[in-house]
Order: sequence, then C-alpha cells, then structure tokens
Amino acid sequence: LTRDLGYELAQSNQKVLLVDADPQASLTEFLGLNTDQIEHSLFDAVIHREALPIHRLHGMDLVPATIDLATADFLLNAEIGRELRLRETLRPVKENYDFIIIDAPPSLGNISINVLVAADEILIPVQCEIKALRGTKHLFDTIEKVRLLNPNLKIVGIVPTLLDARTRLNTETYEVIQNRFGSRLQVFSPIRRGVAFAEAAARALPVQLHAPRFEGISDIKKLAEGLLNG
Repeated sequence: LTRDLGYELAQSNQKVLLVDADPQASLTEFLGLNTDQIEHSLFDAVIHREALPIHRLHGMDLVPATIDLATADFLLNAEIGRELRLRETLRPVKENYDFIIIDAPPSLGNISINVLVAADEILIPVQCEIKALRGTKHLFDTIEKVRLLNPNLKIVGIVPTLLDARTRLNTETYEVIQNRFGSRLQVFSPIRRGVAFAEAAARALPVQLHAPRFEGISDIKKLAEGLLNG
C-alpha cells in the first residue's frame, strides 16, 4: 500500500518521501533495491546519526531499510530520548516534501514508537480478516500514550485492505471495521484484493506501472484523493 499510494501522490505532482521503518524491508525490496547491497540505510541514520540515505525511484524518494533495523529496538533501549531519534533524523528534510510516508513495522517496539512520535498523522491499514482486528486495541492504547510526546498526533482514518467481495468472511469483517470505527474515525473505501499487487511486488514496480488497467488502482486513487482533499 505504501509504495502504490506514494506513487499515486507523486503522479499528482506531490513531492513524496517513503521511509521504510520495517526490518523486513518489504517496501525497499518491492521498489527494486537489493537489501544485501545497501551500504547505508535508515538504521545508520537513526542509530549512528548519519545523513539520510535517499534513493530516487519512480518519481519518489526512498529511505531504505535493511535487516540491521531489527537490532535498533535493543540498541535504543540504552539511549536517552530514544523516542525522538526518528523525528530528529527527518527534521532536516521535512520541508522538502509534501508527503513523508513511513512504513511502520507491525510490532510496537522502539521503532514503532519512533514512527508515532515523528508522525503528524496516522493512516491505519486493517486487513479484512478477523485476526487483523485483534491488534487494533493495543495500537490505539499506544497512540494515546505517545500523545504525551506528540500531542498533535492525528489519526487520519482506517483503510480496509485485501477485501474480496466474493468471500463472506471478508465482507463481514469489512462491516465490522465500519461499525467499530465509523462513528469516530473516517473509514476510507476499501482496497480490493488482487493478484496484480503480488505480481507488482515480484516485479518491484508500483502496481500502476505493472498493470495500468487493474481495477484495484481506482481504490488507490480514491485514497490518494482523500488525503489530498482532506
């Protein structure tokens, strides 16, 4: 979602920086970088206070991740002001972009806390599967705690993903998402499941370039328009 949303915003003449803050480095690999060959990554910027390594890809800028980031949670434990490191790292470039989109890890460790402290707004993707809903309460609890350090942090909304309207459980879960969050948060139109997303990942391309006629692109466009007009 991060890659394709960033590309859509870039196509709307927005200056976009993608930051891969997930040790799995999926965003980095899905944009065609070999993590084994990356010499400088987000890890070096956050832990060693090096300059941000920025790569230009498909009209967007990317700060890549590597597996080294998996050790950052442990290394930050001993640091004073550890929650602020990512915010400090991004500050010199923040004014250069219309959108800085950070792909956060699923676990709520030091790196995730850094992402929440650095962010102005949060967009929460939730898969249309029951198990994906279970972690949302912990996330919202964490957001409330992080607001002590980042009081202006705003939740933009929920993005239901991987919706397959042919599957009853999927559609029922989508209804649960709407009912649970719709009264207090914006629930964006869902991103439909499609094999083109997996194919685009394998080819390391935004889905818009891999399959321009794929119907799921309209879902990405709606989300981008919602953010631009929001």
